[in-house]
Amino acid sequence: MQTPEEYEVTLRIRELLKELKKRRGYTKKTISQKLGIGLTTLDDYLNGTSSFRLGTLIKLSEICRIQLSDILEGAGHIAKTYQSEVRSTEQKGEEEQAKKDS
Repeated sequence: MQTPEEYEVTLRIRELLKELKKRRGYTKKTISQKLGIGLTTLDDYLNGTSSFRLGTLIKLSEICRIQLSDILEGAGHIAKTYQSEVRSTEQKGEEEQAKKDS
């Protein structure tokens, strides 16, 4: 699971990838190829299963034509979103376990 800071970066990257798809017509496959990673790895990054590697972030900043600092900077409200999502996920897990136990 990602830290709140890593989650913040992931949310920013999701937005950047949406823009790449919209403005340049890129697909996820194209993006993963340009980043030099597999589709599964990209999905793992975007789903929060794995954290982005620095080299991948550098390549992404080059593809987007922005500075790496623009990717890494984030709004404080994103960390709050992360915390509420974690709580929601934990509650769902507890509810599913309670169903199994009954």
